[in-house]
Amino acid sequence: MSEGSELVVDAKGVGKVFGVGDVTVEALRGIDLAIGPGEFISLIGPSGCGKSTLLRLVGDLLTPTSGSVRINGKTPHQARRDRDYGMVFQKATLLDWRTVRRNVELPLEIMHIDQRRSRAAEMLDLVQLSEFAERYPWQLSGGMQQRVAIARALAFRPSLLLMDEPFGALDEMTREAMQQEVLRIYGETGITVVFVTHSIPEAVFLSSRVVVMSPRPGRISAVVPVDLPRPRTEDTRESQGYFDIITQVREALRSQERWVR
Repeated sequence: MSEGSELVVDAKGVGKVFGVGDVTVEALRGIDLAIGPGEFISLIGPSGCGKSTLLRLVGDLLTPTSGSVRINGKTPHQARRDRDYGMVFQKATLLDWRTVRRNVELPLEIMHIDQRRSRAAEMLDLVQLSEFAERYPWQLSGGMQQRVAIARALAFRPSLLLMDEPFGALDEMTREAMQQEVLRIYGETGITVVFVTHSIPEAVFLSSRVVVMSPRPGRISAVVPVDLPRPRTEDTRESQGYFDIITQVREALRSQERWVR
């Protein structure tokens, strides 16, 4: 993995405390994380460990109390201004009164980018929803809505995609189908991805590395490399290597739970 300015995400000594005075909660402590171009990194850990907080610090939705975060060598605020990253949340948050196409066009409108229609068409083709361009969100399934959200997040061609439990509300079969969709899009675009999940199998199936976080205050307790060949398929889910890495991640989570007790 490259160093310095070539890193897509470079977090050093990051801490986050919520509240003021005597009423405070330390959410994160001493986070060091370096992510190179084209990596797919999953953050996993118990509820309340600060996974989403860390993602929001990278996405300039929160400000660190200590330490620093850089995206392509810039502050999160500069990177947000320059549209270096897109974000996808658990809910697709589409605008019901706009068609699918016009939802994808929305960030391009805000940025005053020309050729919005052709760019939106390109993104809808990427997520394989071209035939639904003139439909409305309420006419789509939950998985399809999330694909529209991904298309919208990629519309301005960012180098980084931040995903906060994007499949948490989906049923298991749809969730697995969406994992395959994300891997296909990841493979076609070469984008760097930071993905928050509670699911160990999901993290292993998708990732280059799985970052295991401790209970609050959230720290990185282990980083598990995922040396599984790509492209990953349904056969990957049946392979011994896949099960072995799931066991490694599970043991890393269990060991920190014993440490807390």
